[in-house]
Amino acid sequence: MKKMAVSLVLLGIVAAGISAQKTREGYFLDQSIQASYNPLGVQLVTKAYYRVPLVRADGILWESTKIDLGVQNNFSPAYDMLGVYIDIAPIAIFDLALSAQAVGYYNGFGFGFYDLSGYSSGFDSASLDALPSRNATGYVFSAAPTLKFAYGPIVMANTSSLTYFRADDGNGFFYERIGNCVLGKSDVELANQAYLLATIMPGLLAGVNDSLLYVPGSGYLSHRLAALGIYTSSLSEKLSLNAVLMMGTFLADRSFQYAFYVAAQAGVSLAL
Repeated sequence: MKKMAVSLVLLGIVAAGISAQKTREGYFLDQSIQASYNPLGVQLVTKAYYRVPLVRADGILWESTKIDLGVQNNFSPAYDMLGVYIDIAPIAIFDLALSAQAVGYYNGFGFGFYDLSGYSSGFDSASLDALPSRNATGYVFSAAPTLKFAYGPIVMANTSSLTYFRADDGNGFFYERIGNCVLGKSDVELANQAYLLATIMPGLLAGVNDSLLYVPGSGYLSHRLAALGIYTSSLSEKLSLNAVLMMGTFLADRSFQYAFYVAAQAGVSLAL
């Protein structure tokens, strides 16, 4: 099977990312492994960053303000992405994440870079099996603002993102594995992730996720609805664990409409 895609939907969807927590200054290391089925994929995400409070004031709106500045690596059997990012939270209900990464698509595991003829090209497993794959390089730039709100046990969050891909020489089309779609080699994806969650018990949240992916150049749309659970646990003052499980179906998708979807994440966060 040459088709392997990895959804980034789970990145940041742990309790610390959607609810206000008092900012602690210092160096941090986050590492997580993510896997999904329909599309099939796996990736290891590593983030090393320095965090500093942005507004040093008391009150629920200010105690969680921060600036994170660091490096991020996304590694999978199909690609490796490495670059820098900054996450700015000027108030508890809003943050903005910006990133710039170089990406290498490699063919060593049989999941390399596929040149396609246009937006209408097939990208199912059989279609990709009939095409040659190769190594390639490129860049990925992303901007993702998040609005979040908590009232009692209820947490709501909405992240919109714009991601620009420049692959190979920028001319032609390719199979973009993260979004599981066809892109021009210089192209944009738009996405929106909405969450409605309730605290079941300390450290455990459960709720629903509505996910949209849109490619303006082609009009391609993928729409997924899923239930999810989030668990976090502090093992010590410096070490915490997190786990996410998500299950649902695609309401609209070229490849997986009405197909069962499942994704999981397990990770650790360490204050250095």
